[in-house]
Amino acid sequence: MTMYKISKSKSSILSNHNGEIWTTCIPKSESNLNYQQFIQDVAEQGIEIVEGPDVKEFSYDRLRQQEYPSRDEQLDMMYWDKVNGTTVWEDTIQAIKDKYPKTITGGTTIGEVPAWVQEAADNWTFNKQLREYVAAVERLEHYILSEGRPEIREDVVVETREVFNEETGELETVNITENVITQTAIEPLEATVEVTEYDEETMESTTTTVPNPLIVKDEEERAAAQAVIDATPQEVIDAVNA
Repeated sequence: MTMYKISKSKSSILSNHNGEIWTTCIPKSESNLNYQQFIQDVAEQGIEIVEGPDVKEFSYDRLRQQEYPSRDEQLDMMYWDKVNGTTVWEDTIQAIKDKYPKTITGGTTIGEVPAWVQEAADNWTFNKQLREYVAAVERLEHYILSEGRPEIREDVVVETREVFNEETGELETVNITENVITQTAIEPLEATVEVTEYDEETMESTTTTVPNPLIVKDEEERAAAQAVIDATPQEVIDAVNA
C-alpha cells in the first residue's frame, strides 16, 4: 500500500510504498499525474493513508527568548521601576517564564492533515459519481432488446408559404407539414437461441436451447446501470439536472 505525507511546506506530498522511507515528492498540481493518483487513493482508501506535516516545537528557552522585551526595553523598565517603586520589569519577565515553563522541552510532532486533502478527495468522488450517473442514464435510454421499439411518426414543418386570406385581404404565413418517421421500428430479439456443440471424440453434435446471450447481456447491463442510479447521492443528481 502506498502511504502519503504532507511536506513541511504543505505545497507538495511525499509518498512511500510498503513502509519504505519517504521518497517520491509529488507537487500539489492538478496537472500532475502522481498528484491525481494521490487524490484518487485518498478518495478510495480514506484519509487514513495520509500523514500530516512535521511540526517543530521549540523548547521553553527559545520560546521565552522570542517574547522577552529587548535589552533597551528591559533597562527602561528597570529605571522606571526604581523611580516609581514598581515591579513592572520583574512582573513582565515572570509572566513570560510562567507562560513557558521548563517542562516544554520542544521536539517534532505530526500536525493535522490539511482540510484541502479531504476536499479534493470529495470532489474527485463527486465527479466520478456524476460521470457514472450520466453514463447509466444514457444506457437505460436504449431500447430493451427483448421488447424492441415501435415506429414513431411526427408531423414536422417542411416548408412555409405565403397564402392570401380572402376574408382579411392579407397575406398569411402558413406551415406545410409532412408526417415523417422519427424513429424506426425494431423487432424484439428472440428470447432463446439454439446452440450446437460438437464432441470431437464421438463426432456427435448436441443442440440445446438457451436464453439469448444478447438479451442476457442487455438485462445485466441495464440492472448494473439502475444500481448506479439508485446509489447516486441526490446532490449529484441535482447537479446533473441543473
